Amino acid sequence: MIKSSWAILLCKFSDDLTEPFPMNYYEDLFTASGVGSQNMVDFFRDVSHGKLDLSNTRVFGWYTLKQKRSEYMGSGANSDGRADLIAWARQAAVDNGDELSPYAGVVICMNVETDLFGGGDGVVCGPGSTDPRYLGQEMGHFYGLDHSRAYGSTADYMDQWDTMSTARAFSAPHPRYSFIGPGLNAANMAGRGWLDESRVWQTSNRSFSTVVQLQPLHRHDAPGFLAARIGDYLVEFRSKEGWDAAIPQPAVLIHSFQDNQSYLISANNGEQDLVVGNTFGTLEKMSIYGSHTKIEILEIDGNQRWAKVRLAHSPGRVPQYFEEDRAFRNPGVAWRDFIGRDDALLVVNGKETRLQRSSPLFQVLEQVAAYESHEAIASTHIRKAVRRETLAALVTLAENQRQTLQAFSHSTQEGEGEQEI
Repeated sequence: MIKSSWAILLCKFSDDLTEPFPMNYYEDLFTASGVGSQNMVDFFRDVSHGKLDLSNTRVFGWYTLKQKRSEYMGSGANSDGRADLIAWARQAAVDNGDELSPYAGVVICMNVETDLFGGGDGVVCGPGSTDPRYLGQEMGHFYGLDHSRAYGSTADYMDQWDTMSTARAFSAPHPRYSFIGPGLNAANMAGRGWLDESRVWQTSNRSFSTVVQLQPLHRHDAPGFLAARIGDYLVEFRSKEGWDAAIPQPAVLIHSFQDNQSYLISANNGEQDLVVGNTFGTLEKMSIYGSHTKIEILEIDGNQRWAKVRLAHSPGRVPQYFEEDRAFRNPGVAWRDFIGRDDALLVVNGKETRLQRSSPLFQVLEQVAAYESHEAIASTHIRKAVRRETLAALVTLAENQRQTLQAFSHSTQEGEGEQEI
């Protein structure tokens, strides 16, 4: 568990001394005194699978800044103005004799509506944004999280099941903290190293078809798998409870993670939250070189809080020949079948070599041809799948050949030893 305590700085402008909430509100919202009330300690414990411990967070203030409300000029377009506000608050703590160095970050809670933002320097909120739905995202930015997206788009705030899309996300009312949730998706959790990989189903098999039962992603206390990894995809189950109480229905979500951003992936029918009967994957008759990935939702039990999904994958294979000319080509290399023979003619830089189809080098060239063809594939995910599968096949072929040569070497040495005796 990583100790990640925060300093909560309650600040007033010099020309407005109002205090919107009593001190115990902030204590309960941010510190161990409010554990169990769905406060920020609870939130980051759950979405980090217990890796983050914010229980030593402390509330400081109220501080009265030297500046008036009218002096604050920060905004999204004026990051320097935002940095100034953080500097003002830190200076107020220094002037009061408070030491902030033991704390990982600062949350500055202003007494009037001022701004809402978060990043590596800290977080700022106001009376209308001191609820976990906003703080989850802004404190998430401090930990390096970016806004979440939907696959095929570069627009932010496109994943309604993720706290890093709070502007459009499914948030539930809370009796004390206004609104909470939703939780963090599995891809964002994995991107921060927070996903408990021991609770993630995955396999090293290149070809498989299996049924996996998933527990709700944030229920680290419940036994079983909390997510499944299949290639570049993370599959998770979200139940209508806790941080996810406002989602429309219990559902399975699929995400990928690229360039520090998570992408929500839709089912083949366009639905983003997958329910029984929904499928995501490449159709076998349309798959590239026979490569096939499929995620199918078989059962969801909202009362018992689990989902069963079928996960299937078969690796890509280069066909034995193209019908139009029975020829393969890739840069610098070409080979053709001899009619009625089980070998082929390999031409490299003008030099001809006859190669048997049973040779491991023939299989190597097939994989090289598949790899060199990936740029013609429109889908980014399928392009990556082809590259990944062909490189994995090349590694396997090389290792098999190495073991064969090693076994031959040992056999030769033993034979020579017997002759000497």
